[in-house]
Amino acid sequence: MKELQQISLALLPIAMFVAVYVGIGVWAIRDARKRRPDTSSFFLVPLFLLLGPCAIIFWLFVRNSTPPVAEPHDVYTNAEDALAAASRLDQFGEWDKAILLYENAAHRWPEQKGYVVECMKRIKEKQSPD
Repeated sequence: MKELQQISLALLPIAMFVAVYVGIGVWAIRDARKRRPDTSSFFLVPLFLLLGPCAIIFWLFVRNSTPPVAEPHDVYTNAEDALAAASRLDQFGEWDKAILLYENAAHRWPEQKGYVVECMKRIKEKQSPD
């Protein structure tokens, strides 16, 4: 009985490492699919197998240089998701797409109109040369 407890205690850190490792890999693949649904995200699987946990650092650098893909306007089921997506597009300089998404959000959720107007005003300031 005591030997079984010792074995299970020895395997616990390994099981935790594998769970975290797999969890990070699943997150990265889902993130890649969300950012680029038109391309295969399974290049990350060999990357994670080859680089191990260091692959997450690589992915974080690569993902930050890849702008998010704008979903069709009717995909968003709530204002928070639509506004967050428009904000990400704004951060990556996809201002025309962001404005379209903001306008759609203001139309679908009129209570957000004040916020949307302010966001679009800031984008238009960025677009106009000083």
